[in-house]
Amino acid sequence: MKSTWNLVGMALWLLVLVTLVWMVHDMRVRRIRLIVKEHHSFSWRNLTISTIELVVWLLFFGGMSYTTFFQNVNQLGDRVTQTTRYEPLVINTGDGNGSAYYVTVNNSTGKKPVQTYTYLTEGEKYQVSSTDATVSAGKKAINLPASAYKWDTKKVAKYDQRHQRAWVGVIETTYKKSFVNGIGLHAGRLANRFTLIRIPDHSFMQNN
Repeated sequence: MKSTWNLVGMALWLLVLVTLVWMVHDMRVRRIRLIVKEHHSFSWRNLTISTIELVVWLLFFGGMSYTTFFQNVNQLGDRVTQTTRYEPLVINTGDGNGSAYYVTVNNSTGKKPVQTYTYLTEGEKYQVSSTDATVSAGKKAINLPASAYKWDTKKVAKYDQRHQRAWVGVIETTYKKSFVNGIGLHAGRLANRFTLIRIPDHSFMQNN
């Protein structure tokens, strides 16, 4: 567990389950009482109470579901923190046939094909998916997919100059350890990671 604040979310989800069990039990008890005492299986009063209970529970369940599963990280403002790290790329000389490249691209098949980018830094090899990464080649380092994130333009320009447009920038967004984030079981957890792979031009990219 990344933060004890997530215990708040666990307790609330347990309450959702307990409330559901109680609601079903209460509906059953009231219906049995109605049949035994009034010899009817239906009454508007009983239906109204059951409807109110169900609506309240659905609102509770819906709110917890949204908070836990469907929040847009880009709209959380100061509830998240962002860190960025930059590293120079290491060129790959391939299989010794004279080719040299910074990025290897593997293409998947199917209705929604996804590319996998493989690149090297000093002592490390990484593989990232095109769903949360992009390759930028040419004059502008920050291409359209990367522009959705906040980059330090001075550092980007410095790395472009220092490393001849061959570097990688990784942005990590993390939920703060707080009561509100704990409600959705997110406190202290990684919310998003985006990788910008910067290369001089597409000739430094190998497609497999």
